[in-house]
Amino acid sequence: MIFQILNAIEKELNSQVKYAFGISEDVIIFSNIVDQSGNKALQQDNIVHFTLLRIEEDKTLNKVGGWPGNFGRNTPTLINLYIVFAASHSGKQYPDGVNLISWILQYLISNNKFTHTELPNLPSDVDSITFELQNLDIRDVSNLWGSVGSKMLPHICYKIGLIPFYKDGNFNVGGNLIKGIGKNLDNL
Repeated sequence: MIFQILNAIEKELNSQVKYAFGISEDVIIFSNIVDQSGNKALQQDNIVHFTLLRIEEDKTLNKVGGWPGNFGRNTPTLINLYIVFAASHSGKQYPDGVNLISWILQYLISNNKFTHTELPNLPSDVDSITFELQNLDIRDVSNLWGSVGSKMLPHICYKIGLIPFYKDGNFNVGGNLIKGIGKNLDNL
């Protein structure tokens, strides 16, 4: 489900960027910034990396009155995703990267809630997702780039919430249902 959501966001943003800037190629790429060896994950320059930073359970809604979900269904575990958009533009293209980050910021401020109307590829269990800009102080920024393993790039961080995961949900990966885990691993 997380991949489906992030993939839908990537497609939507690229579609909007292409229209806004009159370009034909994707410039927002869902990827790591660096690989496990500390090298650039993608050899392509002049792109905006769209990276998942962390996943957390959101317990606040359950504490203040419950989830207004479907009657007769179990209460979901609510998940928030933390993402970063980072422009890997250098030299004379650096202003282009800052411009793209600025555009993403403006777009997500103007469109901070997405439903199936805006993102038709959202999983069916997800009614909507919201974007909340995250403010990082200088220590948090330093820790972010140290843990990512990269030099600091022009970036913005967002929290995407609230994504419901149901206990009775299917584990669907690429259209194939995962069955039998813990029972008979040889028959997978």
